[in-house]
Amino acid sequence: MPNEQILEKARFPRPDFIRRDFISLDGEWEFSFCSQLEHPFPEGYQDRPLPGKILVPFSYTCNASGIGHEIYEDCVCYARDLIVQENKLSGEALLKFGAADYCCDVWINDTYAGSHQGGHTQFEFPVASYLHPGKNRIFLRVRDDRTCDRPRGKQYWKDTPDRCWYPDTIGIWKSVWLEFVPKKYIKRVKLTPDTDNRCLKLEAYLNESFSGTLKADIFFHDTLKKTAAFSLTDTHYICESLHIAEEDFVDEVHYWSCEKPNLYHLSLFLSEANTLEDDTEEYNTVIGDSVECYFGMRKIETREGKVFLNNRLLFQRLVLDQGYWKDSLMTPPSKDALKQDIHLTKMMGFNGARKHQKLEDPFYYYWADVTGLLVWCEMPSPYQFNDCEISSFLSEWQEIICEAYNHPCIITWVPFNESWGIRNVFKDQQQQNLLAAAYHLTKAYDPTRLISTNDGWEVPDETDIFCIHDYEGDADTLRQRYQDIGAFSRTGIPNRPALTQPSVYRSQPFFLSEYGGVALLCDSSEENWGYNEFAETFEEYVQRVKALTETAGNLPGCCGYCYTQLTDVFQEVNGLLTAKREPKVPFEMLKKIFI
Repeated sequence: MPNEQILEKARFPRPDFIRRDFISLDGEWEFSFCSQLEHPFPEGYQDRPLPGKILVPFSYTCNASGIGHEIYEDCVCYARDLIVQENKLSGEALLKFGAADYCCDVWINDTYAGSHQGGHTQFEFPVASYLHPGKNRIFLRVRDDRTCDRPRGKQYWKDTPDRCWYPDTIGIWKSVWLEFVPKKYIKRVKLTPDTDNRCLKLEAYLNESFSGTLKADIFFHDTLKKTAAFSLTDTHYICESLHIAEEDFVDEVHYWSCEKPNLYHLSLFLSEANTLEDDTEEYNTVIGDSVECYFGMRKIETREGKVFLNNRLLFQRLVLDQGYWKDSLMTPPSKDALKQDIHLTKMMGFNGARKHQKLEDPFYYYWADVTGLLVWCEMPSPYQFNDCEISSFLSEWQEIICEAYNHPCIITWVPFNESWGIRNVFKDQQQQNLLAAAYHLTKAYDPTRLISTNDGWEVPDETDIFCIHDYEGDADTLRQRYQDIGAFSRTGIPNRPALTQPSVYRSQPFFLSEYGGVALLCDSSEENWGYNEFAETFEEYVQRVKALTETAGNLPGCCGYCYTQLTDVFQEVNGLLTAKREPKVPFEMLKKIFI
């Protein structure tokens, strides 16, 4: 896409699913802890404000919210006024939340609008019937306990952060906005590239049955490449293939890759025009909903123990990125902060990132799409196996797949990490069944991407890639351990079996998907830590990072590595950058190591 188009898309809450008629609701909201309310909520606050203020989309637990309250509260309330013009209420209005952790109830004026459960994904409510011209009141109550049988990610369940877990994020932590749409509208678009057949599989889900026409315009840069129109008769779903043809039949499709992250722009128009033969003037007078998306033509696959991107051998140089900031926790302090993290990642020579234990803000994936950064998308872990964990895990994992599906940068799904939430999976058949279910469920939604089913150790049969975490500090020991991957798979790292029992290694591509974690002695404290001994000098730090990385990159049959980690995160000071995104050693030195 041209630079102007790239920057234009960045103005919207979801650059991958744009509607132009929207109101951002980020900013100052009224706020209170439920324990401090003096009147029933929300009815007692129709005509009076809540006692406090908060800056949305930041959690009250971080300084960026304007509160920075460290004491745990399990229930919080929000409210704000909203002015709506009468001409906006002829259709539907969608109140959208990027994420609110964990159980959310919403009221508009004096009417209950709905609820959502899950802490990491987008959700929405159709609210036009509850709004009226002029001033309206939005109320939100969010409850978030410390139970461990639901997806938590890196949010610790005790008062003081410990080891590799960090402070709670409670309540709204991603953007909030209101979109105005016709009464019948496009609810979701699923875009699947097929590079072998040079086409795009387009699936559109509507909010209700519809008769009319769906028109699709595909652009590359500013050039219209294809226009297609499809007739709809009393349906809420359409599935069509769009051939991506170039002007000259000898030219290739513009593939998406790290070196050339080509993106096609897709505009969709829903019209009540009855036939495809309606003339353009009539078509335009009855146009309804419109959505702007984009896609990349790329294919990721495994063959004979190797990984290929667009039929070319791919070696992945990833960095573990947890997406935390000291003053704003999981919420980036600005949209530019996400763009900066990607820029810094590429400056150090990495061609990808493993987004660890969170579904990141949509702008991260957008800038990764635009700049050509490969991404592994990972499920935030639960930690207590029971029926509630199974239900909440599978429900939220499906939402994550659907929300992130269209981003070409995402090439790997990671449902589980290091057997978190399934601690007995080595032999426990019930927990192994959950692993298998997660793998097959993910393949049902998306057969095109790779899956690392349990990244780290205790890898099951049902996985596309064989991913091991090994924080061995001695490069020679690391080298010897992986000379024969088949033999290693029967043992594993010390105290950690490589496979579940009775799984066997089936020559899947091998990744060292966590290693390194070197920390400097000058960053040490009673709480702070890194893997193995602290490096006493900057020279020793560089030498250790270099030796481990050169070893990882040259292991027999290794298809890639993931260095831990991009930045320091609270007490975990093993980042290449500080928590403020400052390099610990010059970028030039790091780039020589990782490129």
